[in-house]
Amino acid sequence: MSKQNRLFWLGRYAERVYVTTQFLMQFYDALLDSTAPDYADFCRRLGAENVYRDAEDFCRRYLFDGNQPCSVRASMDALLGNGMVLRETITSPTLSYLQLADSAMDLASRSEAPGVELQWVLDDIMAFRGSFDEAVDLDGVRNITKTGGTVERLSLMLRLDWQTDRLRQEMRKLLNRLYKTDLNAEPKALQTITAYALEEADVPAPQLLHSVEGLFVV
Repeated sequence: MSKQNRLFWLGRYAERVYVTTQFLMQFYDALLDSTAPDYADFCRRLGAENVYRDAEDFCRRYLFDGNQPCSVRASMDALLGNGMVLRETITSPTLSYLQLADSAMDLASRSEAPGVELQWVLDDIMAFRGSFDEAVDLDGVRNITKTGGTVERLSLMLRLDWQTDRLRQEMRKLLNRLYKTDLNAEPKALQTITAYALEEADVPAPQLLHSVEGLFVV
């Protein structure tokens, strides 16, 4: 796996852990209020196999079951793995925030009410982002990882119908970051995203999602 690939997926996994943890915290709150979250729809939207017995089983296993490739735990493992390989690029202090997030996830998995520990995960991911910005001097390197994060955020926004009022803003952010990297974009996908973001063309959500997820092959 190339360094460029690892930097890109560092950003994607960090965003995936952050956003899906937020959603699962909301599902836990629903359980506490005796309201069963629509986890089947969540799985369908993310293309995850629904192997869960009930809402409570979903909440715990989608977060903590590393044997499920869609789980937050699996994404955290991949995030930390990429960070460790990139230690010299992102620096050891920046990597330490990923290690803290990993430890907080372990603590959450052993808790009956993991809200506090999951908030630590979110806080550590935010600290990682801040440290990454300060530690990495090369704009191109920073923007590869930020491009990966923006791609993941857009994918989740489109799949989950979440914060869709910010889609064009996030698409413009993606284009701005893309042009500051040496990433090779798929021309047709880039054309679709550019038309939507800069020309305010009407593009169906499935076509936008296909373009976002097919923009890079890294």
